[in-house]
Amino acid sequence: MAIYYFDRHPKDFNSRNFGDDINPFLLGRLFNDSILESTKVCVLGIGTIINDEHIRAVQGFEKKVVFSSGVGYGELTENLDASWDVVCVRGPRSAESLSLPAEKGICDGAVLLSDYFPVRPAADRDIGVTFIPHVATHWSSGKPLSRAVHALGINYLTPDVEPERFIEQVSRSRLVITEAMHGAILSDTMRVPWVPVSIRYHLNFKWIDWFESMGLNYQTRHIKPILWNPPAPRWRAAIKAPYSYLKSRVAQRSIWEISKNASPILSSDRVLSERKKALYRCVDSINQRYS
Repeated sequence: MAIYYFDRHPKDFNSRNFGDDINPFLLGRLFNDSILESTKVCVLGIGTIINDEHIRAVQGFEKKVVFSSGVGYGELTENLDASWDVVCVRGPRSAESLSLPAEKGICDGAVLLSDYFPVRPAADRDIGVTFIPHVATHWSSGKPLSRAVHALGINYLTPDVEPERFIEQVSRSRLVITEAMHGAILSDTMRVPWVPVSIRYHLNFKWIDWFESMGLNYQTRHIKPILWNPPAPRWRAAIKAPYSYLKSRVAQRSIWEISKNASPILSSDRVLSERKKALYRCVDSINQRYS
């Protein structure tokens, strides 16, 4: 499949990550088989993948087509020559970083997922609050963080589960609190109100990029203190247990306060519809030009 996205989580970290895993499913349905099977054309898809490392990784293709990718991680010093066709990027900040017209900064392509999975009416959502950490926060802090969340009666959902399960759990929720940006994007397109939070991994640039693409004012709530999985060996974990317990209680209160008092976010139906239509125009253009 001639789709380029960050697919190294299974190899490098023995884990999945929803924001990357959705590429084969979604782009595999958007683009014609002749493009997906091409050895000459490569479509760069969903993710924060426009940087020097990824640009060099696809230079072997005759044509590189960018569909809703984002700028953010890593250096960006490479020039995109005539072999690059940047059809659209995640948002206005990505467009500006690439010296592109502002209208190229349409949106993250993951907003199209709601056209492939049912959007539940609010009355049919049977999960109260779902909490989604960044996948790397889950790796380092998942044990105490999940305990703190579960103690509040909140659903703890990690981005390393099967994509279908991730989508189903979000769509059943009445509110999503998320450190993972694609948790916010999925919530928004499934019309589930959401609250963005930062714990350990929150890159302001990519969040602002997407907020602005959806006509939203950037905001986030910070959860502290940072929790850590119990250290090894066990005697060290036992020594730290009282301090770790106090930290967990403080973090738990922070999460509870956010779940009860934070103002949830949801883009307007009009803006979401406009962004989807613009993305589909880009899809049609790519299919027509490169099939």
